[in-house]
Order: sequence, then C-alpha cells, then structure tokens
Amino acid sequence: MQMCEQIFLMLDIFLSPVAFLFNWIGFFLSFCLTTSAAGRYGAISGFGLSLIKWVLIVRFSTYFPGYFDGQYWLWWVFLALGFMLFIRGFVNYSRVRKLVDPAYANLPRTRVLFIY
Repeated sequence: MQMCEQIFLMLDIFLSPVAFLFNWIGFFLSFCLTTSAAGRYGAISGFGLSLIKWVLIVRFSTYFPGYFDGQYWLWWVFLALGFMLFIRGFVNYSRVRKLVDPAYANLPRTRVLFIY
C-alpha cells in the first residue's frame, strides 16, 4: 500500500505542472486565434477563473506545504488578480455586447478599436 501512495504522489507532482502548462497554452491559443470579442474576453475571464483555481489548489493542497507559509499576502494578491481578470473580461464583453444592441443600429457604421 505504501508503494501505491508514493506512485500516486509522484504522478500528482508531475502532472500538476503539466496541467498548468496546458492551461497556459489553451489561454494563449484561444486569445490569439479568436477574432471575436467573445472569444478574447472569454479567454481573459477563463484565465482569471483558472488562476483562482490554481491558487486555491496550491494553498489547500497537502502536496505543496511550504509555498505560502508566512506569506499569506502573496496568496491574496494572486487571488485578487484572478478575480479582477475575471471581472475585467466579463465587464468588457458586456460593454461590447451593448454596442451590438439594436438601439445602436441607426448610428453610422464606424471602425472601433478595442484595446485589450
């Protein structure tokens, strides 16, 4: 039984960074390859939620006991950053969505540059 637990521990330690790497790859691909505002702002919001998820995993996991010992301000900084990214993507998408509202249909068509 002890050997199985060690194998599972080694797999978890190896697969966690791999999952984090694929998470970054997914964010960059979805942000760079999509041409719509929904795709880009969705990528930003998803990355914020993912950052929150990873901070909570590392904070409350038994596999990473020494990462936040005595540095709880760092945990709160990354948690707030993830929440702000999520809110930023959500609010900016709702602003862009409001521009497509039929009430704006009688306005002349212009090009709009959205700065991310």
